[in-house]
Amino acid sequence: MKFPFFSKKPGKDDTYLGLFLKEEEGIALILTRQQGKIVIKEKEIFQYTNGWENLTEDVDEVLYKLEKSLNSQLIKTIFFVFSHLVDDNTHDIKKPYLQKIKELVKNLELEALGYIECFEAVSFYLEQKEGIPLTSVLLELDKNQLSIFVYKGGKINYKKTLARTDNIIDDFLTGIEGIKGQTMLPSRMIVYDSNNIDEAATKIVSHRWGEDYFIQIPKIDILQEEEITEGLIKIFEGQIKEAIPKESFGFVIGGDVQEDKLTDERPMEEKKPKIKWQLPKLPNLPVFNLKFSLKGKTAAVLGVVIIGLSFILNEYFFHQAQLTVYLPSQQIKKTIEESLDYKVASLSADFSEDILTSGKKEIGDKAKGSVNIHNFDDNERVFNKGTILTAAGLRFILDNDVKVASSTLAADGSAKLPGKNSGSITASDIGPESNLSKNQRFKIDDLSINNFFAVNEAALSGGTKKQIRTVAKADQDKLEKTILEKAKKQTKTPLLGDGETIVSDLSKTELVDKKFSKEIGEESDSLTLVTKAKTTYFSYSKTSLLKKILAQLKKNLKSEYQIEEKNINFKIMESEINDDDQLFLKLSVTGKAIKEFRQEETIEKVVGKNKASLEKILKSDSDIQGYDVTINQPFPLLKNFLPFFKKNIFLKISSL
Repeated sequence: MKFPFFSKKPGKDDTYLGLFLKEEEGIALILTRQQGKIVIKEKEIFQYTNGWENLTEDVDEVLYKLEKSLNSQLIKTIFFVFSHLVDDNTHDIKKPYLQKIKELVKNLELEALGYIECFEAVSFYLEQKEGIPLTSVLLELDKNQLSIFVYKGGKINYKKTLARTDNIIDDFLTGIEGIKGQTMLPSRMIVYDSNNIDEAATKIVSHRWGEDYFIQIPKIDILQEEEITEGLIKIFEGQIKEAIPKESFGFVIGGDVQEDKLTDERPMEEKKPKIKWQLPKLPNLPVFNLKFSLKGKTAAVLGVVIIGLSFILNEYFFHQAQLTVYLPSQQIKKTIEESLDYKVASLSADFSEDILTSGKKEIGDKAKGSVNIHNFDDNERVFNKGTILTAAGLRFILDNDVKVASSTLAADGSAKLPGKNSGSITASDIGPESNLSKNQRFKIDDLSINNFFAVNEAALSGGTKKQIRTVAKADQDKLEKTILEKAKKQTKTPLLGDGETIVSDLSKTELVDKKFSKEIGEESDSLTLVTKAKTTYFSYSKTSLLKKILAQLKKNLKSEYQIEEKNINFKIMESEINDDDQLFLKLSVTGKAIKEFRQEETIEKVVGKNKASLEKILKSDSDIQGYDVTINQPFPLLKNFLPFFKKNIFLKISSL
């Protein structure tokens, strides 16, 4: 481990280190005061090398880079955390994480100022930006944890933190189960800080929510990391003006916890979330004496019996404790391929949609008339039906066969007279432009105009043209696409059995019984499609899949480590129905195995023990890295003691 501090200049009073600690990565910030405002001078994102186990070494690496560029030692430190790192009951950072932060502060010679929860910064930032109290559902996504916050009128009405799976919808529904049917959720959801945040938002928007949750489809907003950081810094800016006690996190570097309580003597002019502090340790159980005012042996015995009975009843029914111990863990990442049985279900819904047509077509009549055909050739000529005549750049067609006699000489031999005969012609194309005036000369096919031509002695007439709207193939395609998109959003999910999950990538929607109001090319200003949308779903047993995954992961576990299904997360990378009619899944699996632990033996050790001695007892087992304990005791004088009955100690195994 590097300790570069001794070669640097002492840190300035207006420069701070901000550490945003997440589940698997962190953000280090150099914060400095400029003209009364806190701004970011440097920023560095870093990945944990081994979870929180090597947190001190990881922070030391990034701190070395920042101090090298700053040429000054960073001492005063503010921590930013997600809510899943904070205990819901005590509202303090959970002990295992707090112990790692203590080691970090001590080893790197930092001065911890406190911590700020991320969701408070988000609500503060949005209220400042929009100028109204926040009414929304906040979704705080870390790598494997999800926190849900329901705000109404600027007040938080509900809060829940739970482990994430690959299905954000199922996670969300599980998280709000506690308020289902009691209140309607705000029709705005704000999602922030996740690697696949766009994918999560898309799934939420496309899900069909029941009337038990939202009045209407919720609007989804995504907060970027820069906006979250801005909110955190604004809160910190408002807090550093106040005197910050030395005790910050409930510990002093190199010393024991003090019992002085933190105070806030100056109220804030602007309503901002406070920097939070760890409460000091509770004092040891005081010595007390019971005195009886009753006289006589009977009264004394009766009093002892009543007190003893009350104590036993309290211990048996009411005195309870939740003890969480944190053990060494093994992170597992693996790509797994599995084949399993699947089920098929389909739902149909009726849809009708109409649009304006986009096709165009010209209709009308062709011009007609009569011409005299002149033949100056010495031979008789027959002009067949369909012969092409052209004049003024327009084409006309001879309607029938016309025989024209050969040319003759005038009586005096002074001139050559053509043979003549009349015939009817029709324009090739519709339109008034073919209505030619009289005495136009027509060329006949490719014959020499000196020998053969035609003249209309009367104007041609009857040519008309107009444009109409018709049904185009693109119109039908557009209607089908529109209904398909609407069907995918509105079709309800089929009822599934326990543990059944849909493979969304395999779901397909098709249109059946399509009925268009008009055919392609028909004249119409609009087109209507009435059809059924049939959606086919493929589902599998998540329980069966987890068992298969568990069996494969166990092959890679270290000795004396075990893994449970609840500690396994997976994401489907590829899916298909294979040639054996099995559902093939290619999975990206992450899991956390925990060292095996003797639970009964541990409970035996801590029964009836003082809370103050708990750390020493648990640390005697070298496998335990940390612990959390919550005691529920109606008698104040016994609030620092664990229950005297083993059944009332609830032991939970976890890891950092």
